[in-house]
Amino acid sequence: MKKVFIKYNPYNLETEITVDGKKLAQNSKLGEKAAPGSRLQEWVEELPDILIDEYNDTDFEILFHGTLLDFEDLTEVFTSAYEKGKLTATLDRKPAKETSDKESLIDDVFEEIQKGPFDELRDVEIISAFQHAKSSDFEVCVVATMSAGKSTLINSMLRVKLMPSKQEACTAIITRIKDASVDGNCWQAEVYNKENRMIESHEELSYTTMERLNGDESVSVIKVNGNIPFVSAEDVSLVLIDTPGPNNSRDPEHKKVQSEFLSKSSKSLVLYIMEGTFGSDDDNNLLNRVAESMEVGGKQSKDRFIFVVNKMDDRRKEDGDTEQTLERVRAYLKRHGITNPNLFPAAALPALNIRLIAEGAEVDEDTLDETEMKVRKLNRKNNESLHFERYASLPLSVRGDINRQLDEAKEMGDTHTEALIHTGVVSIEAAIRQYVQKYAKTAKIKNIVDTFMHKLDEVGCFEETKRELAKNRDENEQIVKHIALIRKNVDDVKSAKKFKDAVDDAVVRVNDEARDVIDGIVQKYQARITKRIDDVRGEELDVDEAKYEVERLERFARKLEPDFQTEMDDLIRENLLNTSSALLEEYKNRLASLTQELDAGGLSGINIDPLKIMGGSMVSADDFSINRLIQSKEVEDGKEWVENTSKKWYKPWTWFQEKGYYRTRYKTVKFVDGSELAQEFLAPIQEIVFDNGDAACKHALKQSNRIAALFNQEFKRLDDVLKDKLRELESFATDKEKAEERMKESERKLAWLETIKAKVESILEI
Repeated sequence: MKKVFIKYNPYNLETEITVDGKKLAQNSKLGEKAAPGSRLQEWVEELPDILIDEYNDTDFEILFHGTLLDFEDLTEVFTSAYEKGKLTATLDRKPAKETSDKESLIDDVFEEIQKGPFDELRDVEIISAFQHAKSSDFEVCVVATMSAGKSTLINSMLRVKLMPSKQEACTAIITRIKDASVDGNCWQAEVYNKENRMIESHEELSYTTMERLNGDESVSVIKVNGNIPFVSAEDVSLVLIDTPGPNNSRDPEHKKVQSEFLSKSSKSLVLYIMEGTFGSDDDNNLLNRVAESMEVGGKQSKDRFIFVVNKMDDRRKEDGDTEQTLERVRAYLKRHGITNPNLFPAAALPALNIRLIAEGAEVDEDTLDETEMKVRKLNRKNNESLHFERYASLPLSVRGDINRQLDEAKEMGDTHTEALIHTGVVSIEAAIRQYVQKYAKTAKIKNIVDTFMHKLDEVGCFEETKRELAKNRDENEQIVKHIALIRKNVDDVKSAKKFKDAVDDAVVRVNDEARDVIDGIVQKYQARITKRIDDVRGEELDVDEAKYEVERLERFARKLEPDFQTEMDDLIRENLLNTSSALLEEYKNRLASLTQELDAGGLSGINIDPLKIMGGSMVSADDFSINRLIQSKEVEDGKEWVENTSKKWYKPWTWFQEKGYYRTRYKTVKFVDGSELAQEFLAPIQEIVFDNGDAACKHALKQSNRIAALFNQEFKRLDDVLKDKLRELESFATDKEKAEERMKESERKLAWLETIKAKVESILEI
C-alpha cells in the first residue's frame, strides 16, 4: 500500500504531493501535471492511472488537505477507478478554510487598508479596483434548440413569469439577466438595437413588455437587473444569458455570442436544455460544438456544461422510466463525443407554477388544477422515477443538503416544496452555485489579493526609498545629482526615439506572429469547405435531392460563420493582449535603463483598461438557385415491346418472322452534379473566408496601432508621475531638518505595511 498526501490550494493553484513521505521524482508525470498554476480539476481524472503506473501498485491510502468541493472531485474519480477494478483506495480529508471563510477576512483587511497611514491606498483607483474584483460578473449561458422549455426553466429559477414562452421557438433576442439589488421586488431593463444604442428603458419590466420586445425587429439585446433568488450578489454577480435558438436569431451577432460561449477558451457555465426526444440537425450542430469545447480536457471543461433534460414529467409509461431515458440521452451524447455528461432531469413548468403560487402570483383556475395534479404525481411514493433530484449529477455534500430540505418539507407536510424538489430545478440551481463556489469564487479571491499586493508593493517600494534617503542625508549632494540624472534621462530625446522605435518594433513583431496564426485558421476552414465539396463529388442528384442538399449546405455555411468569426475574435483579442504585454515590457525596460539603482518594481502595476475588439462579420450566403445547374441526360427506363408491323397474313413470306421484339426504352431526366452544386454554393463562402482572413490581419494591425497610441499616452502620464515622485524624493534628500522625523515616519509606515501584507497573504492560506 502506498500512502499519498495531497495538499491543494485552489486560490493560488499550488499542489504539494508526497508518496510514502517522499517528494515526487523530478521526472514524475504527476509532478508535471500538478505544476504550480494547474487547477486540480485539470489533472485529477488522470491521477489514479498515473499513481498505478509510477508506483506499480493498486492499493492506496490517500490523505487530502483541501476544500470539501475539491475533495469530492477526488473521491468521485477514485470511486470510478475502484468500480472499474483498477485499484482499491481509502480517502480521508484534512479540512481547509473554505471560500466562505475568506469573505469577511477580505472586507476586514480592506477596511484596515483604508484606515492605514498611506493616502495612496485611499485613492479612487484602488477602491475602484477592489470593487471591480469583488463584483466581477459570472456568466451562465442558457442554450437550447426549439421548444425545449428554455424560457420556462429560466422563469422557474427567477420565480416569476418574465421570459416569453410558447410551444414554438419564441426567443429571438439576447437577454442578459444580472443579479443585482433593486428597489422593490421588480425587474429593471435597458433595451438596445443592433447598433448597440439604447432605445428604451423600463423601471418595472413585465411579461407583456418582454413579449412585445421579443417581437420587435429593431431590438437586439435586453439588459435586465433584478434579484436572482437562488444566488447571493455578495458571492458573484451572476448573469443568466438567454440566447436564441440556432434558427430563431434575427441578428448574426447572436450566433457569434453563442459560439463564443461554446468555444474552448470560454470558462462560462453553459446550461444546455434538451428534451427526452432529441436528434434534430440544430441539436447535432450545437452538440458538436460542445464536444469540441470539452476536448480541452480536465474536469472543469466537463463541469461547465450542465445538460438539462426537460419536460420529464410529460413522459408516458411506454417511453420508459427516467433511468432508461437518461441512458438513451447518454448514448446520444456519446455519439457526439460527449462522455460522462452532467445530466439533470427536470420538470420546469410544474416548478414555475409551484413557485408562482407560493409567491402569491395571479394564476388561472386551469393552472391551479394542473399544478395540484402535478404535485400529487411528483410526490407519489410508488413512482420514484419522477423524483428527479435522485438522478442529478451532484456531489454527496450538495445532494445531502437537498435531501435535508426534502425531509423538512415532508415533516411539515409541505407538499408543494416536496414536489418542487422532485422537479429537479432545485438541483440545477445547486449545481450552478457549486460551480461558482469551486471555480469563480476561488479565482475572484485570488484576483482581490493580487489587487491588494500590487498596490502595497508599490507604496512599500517608494516608502523604502524615502527612508533610505532620509537615513543617508550626508550623501545629499550625490543623491540630488542622481535624481537630476534620472530626470534628464526621462526627457532625453534620443532615448525617447529609441523607445518609440522599440514600441513600433513590438507592434510589428506581434502582428507578424498574428498573421501566421490567421493563415492557419483560414487554411483550416478552407479544408473544411473542400472536404464538404469532396463529400458529394461524383454524385448525381435529382432536383428534389439537390434542393435538400442546398438546405444542408446552408446549415453547413451557417455553422461555419460563427465558428470562423469566434476564432478570429479570439485571435484578435489575444493579439491585443500580446501587443499590450510587449509594450508594457518595453516601458519597464526603459525605466530600468534610466538607472540600475532605480527600483521600477512599484510601476509593475500599470493599469490600463482592457479593450474589447470585435471582429468583422462574415457575410451570409445569398439566396441560391439550382436552376442554372440542372442538366439533362437519357437514361434507361426498362423494356418496351416493338410489334413487327410487316408481318401480315396476306404476305406468305412474313409468316415465319417473329411477331416483334423487346427494346430498351430511354427517358430524359434532369439532374444536378453534386460536386458542382457544392462548389457553386460554397465558392462565395471560400472567397469570404479569404477576405475575412485579410481583413482580420488589417484589423489586428489597426487595433494594435490604436493600442500603441493609447499606451504612449499612458506612458507620458507615467513619466509625469515619475517626475513627481522624483521631486518628492529630492525634497527628502535635501531637507536635513526634518530628516529624523521623516525617517521615523517611514519606519512606522513600513512596519504597518509588513503587518497588513502578512494579513493579505493569509487570505490565500488553506
